[in-house]
Amino acid sequence: MKRNDWADGFWAKAAAFLLAVALVPVTLVYGAALAVSYSGELRGDFYASGLCSSAVYEEMRSVYGSYNYYVENGQANIYENFPDWYPADDRYTNVRFSMEDKAGTLLFDNHGESDIPVTGWESAIDRDNVIFRTYVAADYPAQDSVYWALRIYDVMAELAPHAAAVVTVCTLAELFFLVFLARAAGRRAGREEAIAGWQEKIPFDLYAAVVLGGGVMLVAAAASGTENTFGFEPIMIAAVLACCAAAYAIFLAFWMTLCARIKLGRWWENTVCCGVFRLCRRFLKWCWRVLCRVWGAIVGFVRGIPLVWRTAVGCCVIGVLLFALESNHAAGLLLVLLAVLSVAACLFSMQLRRLQKGGEALAAGDLTSQVDTSHMYFDLKRHGENLNAISRGMSIAVEQRLKSERLKTELITNVSHDIKTPLTSIVNYVDLLQREHTPEQEREYLAVLDRQAHKLKKLTVDLVEMSKASTGNIPCHIARRSVRELIDQTVGEYAEKLSAAQLEPVVTLPDEELYCLCDGALMWRVLDNLLSNACKYACAGTRLYIGAKREGETVAFSFKNISRDALNIDPDELMERFVRGDSSRTTEGSGLGLNIAKSLVELQKGAFSIAIDGDLFKVGFALPRTE
Repeated sequence: MKRNDWADGFWAKAAAFLLAVALVPVTLVYGAALAVSYSGELRGDFYASGLCSSAVYEEMRSVYGSYNYYVENGQANIYENFPDWYPADDRYTNVRFSMEDKAGTLLFDNHGESDIPVTGWESAIDRDNVIFRTYVAADYPAQDSVYWALRIYDVMAELAPHAAAVVTVCTLAELFFLVFLARAAGRRAGREEAIAGWQEKIPFDLYAAVVLGGGVMLVAAAASGTENTFGFEPIMIAAVLACCAAAYAIFLAFWMTLCARIKLGRWWENTVCCGVFRLCRRFLKWCWRVLCRVWGAIVGFVRGIPLVWRTAVGCCVIGVLLFALESNHAAGLLLVLLAVLSVAACLFSMQLRRLQKGGEALAAGDLTSQVDTSHMYFDLKRHGENLNAISRGMSIAVEQRLKSERLKTELITNVSHDIKTPLTSIVNYVDLLQREHTPEQEREYLAVLDRQAHKLKKLTVDLVEMSKASTGNIPCHIARRSVRELIDQTVGEYAEKLSAAQLEPVVTLPDEELYCLCDGALMWRVLDNLLSNACKYACAGTRLYIGAKREGETVAFSFKNISRDALNIDPDELMERFVRGDSSRTTEGSGLGLNIAKSLVELQKGAFSIAIDGDLFKVGFALPRTE
């Protein structure tokens, strides 16, 4: 057993519950003693205390009642009967009394010389100019309210010295038991989670109403018992204390089930109110579903009627209602006007139907569908034109999507081809080197391996650079650069390659000095790709025109050359990755040069474009200009 399992056991909780209930009478008795002590009742004589006066009043109530009855009925022999009713040796009460008028004349007296006068508020009571003086028999011949009040007074006097300490200890003990029972509520020995008992299975609000209602009734019974005629008798005091203890036991039971339900969570779900609410909600949902079905059936029936007929029927219904309500001579003119409006409404509904069919065709995927707007007017015509524009736009989007899919397929094919070719050569020549061969053949094989390895390396480098350029992961340091220096330096470095390709560079620059904002390294890569592309694909024996000029706030660069092969390809496709000008792919290159150049220009906040005019291939790009 775990260290704290004993606290969750049944007997521990039962013992704490019973002890808490048993402490209630003790606390009440000592609390009453403490209250009487602090009120000053125990400081004087019993006969001067309020406790004695209350007991005497209980005994004298019958005397007061008899006297009032005779006075109200006007009987003159009232004092003649008192000696018989209340003799001096009365054994049923310990109270004796005397009656005298305002003048001091004694009207009745049954007390003896040894009887003790009551000095509290009950000592002299004036009733209709007759003063009642009360006394207590010294020998206490009867066990009446005064007798038991004296016993209670003695007990209170005995308990008063220790009442404060006992009440404090009992109160702290009750608080401890409340906390202990709250902690142990809903728990079982050996179980970590809370478990519902039989009390938790009862709806909470019903349980609270019954239990708390019973507790309130017990408290009311205890309160009424203290005001009873026999309130000073031990049996009545015991009954009051028992009612208080029972009420507190009910409160503890409610306290424990409340704590257990809170631990279990969602305690409000196990209530009658929640059940009624759920039932009402289900009923409302059912009613809503029925209404929705009825409304859906009505709407479906109306929608099944063609729009034009619905409009015509509606106009007829309105006309009949207006004719039924109209009784003057203007009825004919009103009907004519209604007929004209009905025809216009029918024409309007016909056009709406035409638009509806166009929308349904688009929703069905018919992108060639067009709405005839020749006989439409106003907003309906504009709406029809918008539907036609949507149809054309969707057709263009579909064509672009198909084109993109085709380019992706070609991309995979080209990548596979460009990688497979050098790898195949490398594998074949490695196999040849492993066989018998002459030194001349070895040098030839090694040259091929070196060339194919560099080709594969170039392709890999271009792929990485293309990826970085398209995603913007290349560092870009924009600075002021001279356009003339950029072009002259690049053309100078490419002089041998241009000469080998039999290309004559023609550079055209303005007389004024031009400066652009760009990254020097990236700009060199752009110009390098464009000149390399010209050396590979330009027609030998032609000129390569390179120029730059000022256009507003930008510097426009241009590269023009005559293509060696026929340019039967779209310029946009030519800028795609792994697309070359020669579809046979016999020349060296990865097909990434133009795509990388375009990405690098855009990375420098520029614009890149390609134009084809017959065999004339033109590349242009613009960069921000600076002074």
